[in-house]
Amino acid sequence: MEFKLDNSFDDNLALFKAEAEKIDPECAKILFDNLHLLDVAGEAAPGRAAIGEFHEAVLNALDALQKAATGDKS
Repeated sequence: MEFKLDNSFDDNLALFKAEAEKIDPECAKILFDNLHLLDVAGEAAPGRAAIGEFHEAVLNALDALQKAATGDKS
């Protein structure tokens, strides 16, 4: 995978997503399903609360994925 300096952020993000999906489709889905949590309108960068929400959402999804893989119903 090669990022191109002339590409837009969205174009390079699409390249990254395609590559991540080849490597680990389940983890790529978790990442990209929650990436919107870091896009905080009107802010130059996500704040601590947005980052914490992203981390929590990803952790919960990874825990659910692990439980599904092991058959844990709790």
